[in-house]
Amino acid sequence: MRLLVNDSQSYHVEWLVTSEQSQSDVTVRFSDGLVLSIEPGRTADSVELGPVAMVEGLVNAHTHLEFSSLPKPIPTTGRFTDWIRNVVKYRRENPELTSAAISAGIEESWQSGTTIVGEIATVGWSAADYAKSGFKGIVFQEVLGLSSERIQQQTELARSHVTGNRIDSRGISPHAPYSTHLDLVRQSVEIAIQTNCPLAMHLAETKAELELLGTGTGEFREMLIDFGIWNDTRFQTPLKPMDYLEVLARAPRSLIIHGNYLDDTELKFLASQPQMTLVYCPRTHFAFGHSEHPWRRLIELGGPVAIGTDSRASNPDLSLFAELQFLAARHPDVSHLALLKLGSSHGRRALGFETDSSSKTLADFTLIRLADSSQGRPQLELFGPANQSCGTMINGRWVWLAPDLANQVLNP
Repeated sequence: MRLLVNDSQSYHVEWLVTSEQSQSDVTVRFSDGLVLSIEPGRTADSVELGPVAMVEGLVNAHTHLEFSSLPKPIPTTGRFTDWIRNVVKYRRENPELTSAAISAGIEESWQSGTTIVGEIATVGWSAADYAKSGFKGIVFQEVLGLSSERIQQQTELARSHVTGNRIDSRGISPHAPYSTHLDLVRQSVEIAIQTNCPLAMHLAETKAELELLGTGTGEFREMLIDFGIWNDTRFQTPLKPMDYLEVLARAPRSLIIHGNYLDDTELKFLASQPQMTLVYCPRTHFAFGHSEHPWRRLIELGGPVAIGTDSRASNPDLSLFAELQFLAARHPDVSHLALLKLGSSHGRRALGFETDSSSKTLADFTLIRLADSSQGRPQLELFGPANQSCGTMINGRWVWLAPDLANQVLNP
């Protein structure tokens, strides 16, 4: 059920949970999109929400909503470039689905508890696709190209996107090393510095990408030749992900997407750059059968990690909550409060939506229905396999509530 309730009410919840702490049996009062107060127990004027945890809003730091109409992922078995070919084929054959897919993806994101989205947009989209839904997040315009002519054209596209009036919150996404000349990455960084906008770039995603950068050989060379965009001079000089990290580090904020094969030197560099965030997409990483992801090593080094879903082209859904359940099941030694930090505050900071530094807190919250709240250990149970997201509040407004909770809110 979708709502847009102008919320100035008070709600009693079993748990209020942030990535820093948890409080039990509290009433949270909202006004004008902010948390007005947190009071112990249930106040007389509060709406009872039952055995739920009110959690700081989940943030999907990386997705591609244009693929949200896909009923199931494009097969991820075989070579990575075969998957890319099928993605390109789908995009070319279904341009008319883009607008509806974006709307569907936003709705699905809300229904799984996501409050803020880092979205990569390519072609065929309009500002209305996001504005009509009340989208909150960053729309990164993807740019890519290997020829000098393409670099110039895409630089102009990036500049027009971040300086125009099509959409409020915007960024630039140089796509990936195999598709984007380092000069275009440099131009994107210069624009980001001039306009104070964030960048997002896929980097160190596959071993085949590292082979292309290092020797100019492999499946990516074959794909680029087939696409008619191979540039003999582009990959003559060996490169590594570090060459891109050093360029991206100059931007006000940079999101390094995937980073599946960053080495320890590169991770140490990332950890030394607080304006850079590694975005890990757990279920997509698993679907492609990659080696163990280095997210825990980066945290050990003191660097930030955020979580993304990637798209329905590689993932069965857009649930950031499900990503955190996936991590909780595979890393039982990691506190659920620590996982919440990856799925909320780290993504919020990476995208530039830091919590208000004043005494008032912005009212972005996710409700989680607790299958068993009797044990009272949200730090261990928040992302348990039987728990479900059941409500999403953005700027103090319920954009989605499960039907039973919607009835309680509308008819207290």
